[in-house]
Amino acid sequence: MPVGYAWMPLLINGRVNVGDQAIAVATNNPSGYLASEQLGLGKGSSGPDIKWNDGGKPLFKFNLRLVSTVYTKDQHLHNFFQHCQKIEETGSLAADMDTSNKLKTLHAVESGTLIQFLPTVLNQLFRLLPLTNSEDVALNAVRVLVHIVCEASEVEKIDMLRSYSKYVFVTIPTVSSKSRTIHEELAKHLTSMLRPQSADFLVINKFLLHSWFFFEILVKSMSQHLLETGKIKSPRNERFPSNYQYRIQTLLQHIVPHITQKYKELPEATKNANHSLAIFIKKCFTFMDRGFAFKLINMYIENFNPGDSRVLQEYKFEFLRLVCFHEHYIPLNLPLMKRGHIKSYKDMRHDYTLSEEFRKQHFLVGLLLQAVKSALNEVKVIRAQAISVLRDLLAKHEYDDRYSTKTQQGRIASLYLPFITIILENKHRLNIGDGQSSPGAMNGDVSGEMIGDRSSIAPSLVSQRSTLSLQQSETIQTLQNMSGSGSVKLPRDSAVLAMIAGTAPQASSLSISDPKPILNGSNSSLASSKASSESVDKDPKDTPKSNGKHDSERRPSRVKMRRSPSYSMGGQQGQSSPIGMPRYDKLDQKEVKDLLICFMYIVKNLPEEVLLGWFNNSSEYDIIDFFNILEMCIQQFKYSSKKIIHKLSMIADSQKAHTLPTRKGPVDMFSHSRAASDIKTKRNTQLLESSGALDNVLLEGNFACEVGMIALDVIALYSANFKEQLQFREGDNSLMRKVFDLHLLFLQTNQSESILKHAFAALRSFINKFAKILFRGNATMCANLCYELLRCGNSRLPSTRSEACALLYLLMRSNYEFNKKKSFTRVHLQVIVSVSQLISDVVGLSTLRFQESLSIINNYANSDKGMQRTCFPLEVKELTKKIRTVLMATAQMKEHQNDPEMLVDLQYSLAKSYSSTPELRKTWLDSMAKIHIKNGNLSEAAHCYIHGVALVAEYLKRRGAYPQGCRVFKNISTNVEADESEGQEDFGMQDVQYTNESLIEMLEEVAEALEKAERYELLGEVYKLIIPVYEERRDYQKLAQAYSILHSAYTKIVQVSLSGKRLLGKFFRVALYGQNFFEEEDSKTYIYKEPKVTGLTELCQRLQCLYTEKFGKHTVRLIKDSNKVNMKDLDSRFAYIQVTYVEPYFDERELEDRQTDFERNNNVRRFMFETPFTKDPKKAHGSVDEQYKRRTILTTSHSFPYVKKRIMVVYHQDMELTPIQVAIDQMQKKVVEIHEVVSMVTPDMKKLQLKLQGSVGVQVNAGPLAFAEAFLDKSKLRNYARKFTNSLKDIYRQFVQVCGIALELNGTLIMTEQMEYQESLKENFRNMVSKLEDIFDEKLFSDEDGKSISLDSTNRTSMSLFNVISSPTSQA
Repeated sequence: MPVGYAWMPLLINGRVNVGDQAIAVATNNPSGYLASEQLGLGKGSSGPDIKWNDGGKPLFKFNLRLVSTVYTKDQHLHNFFQHCQKIEETGSLAADMDTSNKLKTLHAVESGTLIQFLPTVLNQLFRLLPLTNSEDVALNAVRVLVHIVCEASEVEKIDMLRSYSKYVFVTIPTVSSKSRTIHEELAKHLTSMLRPQSADFLVINKFLLHSWFFFEILVKSMSQHLLETGKIKSPRNERFPSNYQYRIQTLLQHIVPHITQKYKELPEATKNANHSLAIFIKKCFTFMDRGFAFKLINMYIENFNPGDSRVLQEYKFEFLRLVCFHEHYIPLNLPLMKRGHIKSYKDMRHDYTLSEEFRKQHFLVGLLLQAVKSALNEVKVIRAQAISVLRDLLAKHEYDDRYSTKTQQGRIASLYLPFITIILENKHRLNIGDGQSSPGAMNGDVSGEMIGDRSSIAPSLVSQRSTLSLQQSETIQTLQNMSGSGSVKLPRDSAVLAMIAGTAPQASSLSISDPKPILNGSNSSLASSKASSESVDKDPKDTPKSNGKHDSERRPSRVKMRRSPSYSMGGQQGQSSPIGMPRYDKLDQKEVKDLLICFMYIVKNLPEEVLLGWFNNSSEYDIIDFFNILEMCIQQFKYSSKKIIHKLSMIADSQKAHTLPTRKGPVDMFSHSRAASDIKTKRNTQLLESSGALDNVLLEGNFACEVGMIALDVIALYSANFKEQLQFREGDNSLMRKVFDLHLLFLQTNQSESILKHAFAALRSFINKFAKILFRGNATMCANLCYELLRCGNSRLPSTRSEACALLYLLMRSNYEFNKKKSFTRVHLQVIVSVSQLISDVVGLSTLRFQESLSIINNYANSDKGMQRTCFPLEVKELTKKIRTVLMATAQMKEHQNDPEMLVDLQYSLAKSYSSTPELRKTWLDSMAKIHIKNGNLSEAAHCYIHGVALVAEYLKRRGAYPQGCRVFKNISTNVEADESEGQEDFGMQDVQYTNESLIEMLEEVAEALEKAERYELLGEVYKLIIPVYEERRDYQKLAQAYSILHSAYTKIVQVSLSGKRLLGKFFRVALYGQNFFEEEDSKTYIYKEPKVTGLTELCQRLQCLYTEKFGKHTVRLIKDSNKVNMKDLDSRFAYIQVTYVEPYFDERELEDRQTDFERNNNVRRFMFETPFTKDPKKAHGSVDEQYKRRTILTTSHSFPYVKKRIMVVYHQDMELTPIQVAIDQMQKKVVEIHEVVSMVTPDMKKLQLKLQGSVGVQVNAGPLAFAEAFLDKSKLRNYARKFTNSLKDIYRQFVQVCGIALELNGTLIMTEQMEYQESLKENFRNMVSKLEDIFDEKLFSDEDGKSISLDSTNRTSMSLFNVISSPTSQA
């Protein structure tokens, strides 16, 4: 039963009545009670009669809390809603001051309240924009919108904003053409808010941070407007009025400066604004005139310049990335081929360069390529972002199911043709690093199986590499993010697998018709058309010209030509604006790989007629650079084995490496039985499968094959269509050399069996096409091909050996047929040379495998029915027999490969045996030079080159081209004429093609080697042969370079002469004893020349270690004296080595000619060492008058330096010196040593004091006195011949004089603290002179004499000193 009744109004003046309430309670509830109203002033109430409890006192007290999405308790928000309702009811425009005030008060509303009424508030604010004529009202509305969006974001309600823009927002329907729309007004007033004169920096910063919301509203309003008005079916340039386009353009012009100027203080806000703007412009392509969208992009890009900060550059490329990932990016770029009016490929030159016309015709791709080109001159971070944008875009093209046909991909690749020019301009910066392989790496050393033929190789080049790369996650994640925003959809169904497998159905051809000016209209229609093919125009005038430079190296030549970065194809000046000075720093490994992947995608998909057009429009320099880039691709993406890929995958998983380095050497092959090999292979396969690395192995292998096949296709295409250019000057041109080098590169780098089969097929085609070049032109190509085929004939892979043997046999037969079935002289000679080269390089020839290959070649010759009635099979048999003979040296080479002296001796013997075949002899001389360089024997390496060039000179003499022959080198080395003039001609001379040009090149190489060996004096003799040729050619640049080298060399001679620090090597006598160990070398004596300052102990240790390793431990003993060895005293169980330090020996006449240190160390054949002894056999040393000395003079077969560092001694001569002769010899040495020190232009005080201490010091002056007392005392003079005593007296007189000069010189050099030391030396000197005067009974020195012969330090010369020493001394 109710106690009473109470009621109250919920709305008071339109607002919900909430809070604490107190109302009266009625006892009854009559009809019409809600109409009851208190009249006040005690007058009661109107309406029905109501009885109140307790006289109508407010007995019922309670509190009301509002829970509503319709009504708000916030006064400011309530007033705003009420005002908006009033405007809608009356239909008046909100232009009064009250509206502005109501909007301003919304800034005071709490964020929770705003979130609660977010859709309603936003709807009212957006609807208010087209309903007001007041700029102030609209501007305040926009500011409130910015505030509300910022508040919602701060409380993490961005999802509500996105839901609103996607599902809730609805634009105001337009009643007439004059009706204003939300997108028009929003664009207008956002611009007003951003203007500097009305700028509120806090609001602007908030807008930049959350600009995405407003751009989405703009796009949503635009799309709804087009749908409601039906203008979606209208042409794009008629959908929106021009004033709206102007407003969008103005909005962009006001936003971009804030981005470019505030990126430092507001990094997050500017980054978001840049991203949002890119998304907006990208969506403009869907609704607006695309020419206008291009204009917006162009206006944006114009605000960025080369050299901008890293952040701005990142903004630019993020913008380009988003815009270029538009779903209709390809049609937007107008991938058209000109048809109908093309007369030649030159009419299409603008399609091949990044010209102004290209950028107008293909706007987006031109803009991207120009930005990438500019970014390559920036720092690493910017370069990486630019390259990744291009790489990801090309990957997107590969993934796109809409353009899966070959024709469509060809049209797309044609859009990126200018990228080829860009990468050529930066070729010098492509540092391939570890990706570059050594030509010596064996193809057969890869323990991998065939990956599959070409049909099984995935054609999706970039997509495979993106999957394979260790940075794959970044690329795929980027694409997935794009997909999330509607930019690109990655196929995830069976169509993807079909595309990768190459079995996807062919779609219709891609084409765009009716092109219009790119900035003035719409180009959205697609029409099917077929790609037109043009025939290749061959112009004889375009025949390349080459300098015909002879390449005598064993490896393929590498053409190096400089190319200006601004140089465009066809010699035309590029029309692109300059971007600053080119950079020369190297790109890192990842950048190089990404650039090369982009390059390979373009080259792979380009139609043949387009690629041929590029070749026709390009200069010879550009084509060679193009092939250089192709070569880098082959080297960078060469094949690696499963083992290596798995290892690198494990490294990548541990985050120790971010790029995939290439293999540096051959894989360790299995040396066990087949069963053990199968077990090991199975275990490795299980490991790969368990770790998930097997996919990487397959992808790496397939990718390497794909790159190789692309390269082979391009080479074959060029060779087939430009045969005339390649045959110019019988193939002696840069283009032919480069194309041939690319063929050989597949044999020089690690490749799979699959790609090698195609490479061998390409080489067979090359031999058939260019037999004239191989067999009549320069022999270098044939030589290099023979070398690589023989090397492949030693491969561990049976298939590779078989292919190599077949190709080598084809080469022999082709040469035989080319010579009209007379002989195959060229191949015969080059095969022998190549075998010698293989052995000399010590590449580890397997005799078994190589013999098997030779047998295969013999079988081909014997089973070839077409050659059975000729002498061809017999010649092949003779050739293989010669090869087997040469192979016999392999065992000895391997046995002594750790003994550099013996290894060089063996190669020297082979070189000597080929004196009648210059090419073979030079091969072994070059090999010896390599060994010498490896061991630091630079002088010997230089003389190997000297003998090589002398050999060529003698060959040219016999051909009448160089009359002097090898005699011109007699001033450089006395060995040359004897070694190189004995050759006799044989059939091998017929195919040697040395010229005067190659002679000069080799002389330049000799000069470089002599300079490295610090034998500067010989450079003058070498350039005496070179300079006349330069003068005859009028090659002033070479002349200037030559004289500059000579100037530098003579300057160094002066410097080392003054310093006395010339290190030309040391000489040692080495005798070997032990028939059981040294065999033929037993009891032979050699002179060893060791580099720099090698000591006796160091050489002894080296030889002992060397022969201990060869003969075994405890079998080698050193003989530690220089006495004659009695063979009977030696134990046959041991090997004995005797090492003695020796010095060059010259007689008096030779010393007159050899005045410098260099002359006494060059062209020396006689050496000397001394052995002290006494008449008592039991002791070697005795008193002064008992001491004898044996001087042994050794003469070698050749003079040093030579092509060998050890030369056999052919003559011994012993001389015994009596005690007085020993004294004369010792005193002569002292006089000469002191004389050399005091004769130095720049005095060396340390050396001077050492010599004085050893001559007049108190401890040792007993030595000079001892000789005088023993031999010149009056009581002993009669015991010795008068000529010896007189000679000894003369030497003492010189000794006293030179010591006096040395003391005076020392007095001028010392400081104050050494005066006491100087006085001590003088006192010792006076005592020594006094004693000598008593013995001589004559005056030897006086103070006046000292003063008279003392030389002023500033005027003293070596000649005046020599005159003082040589002047006669008066007898007492």
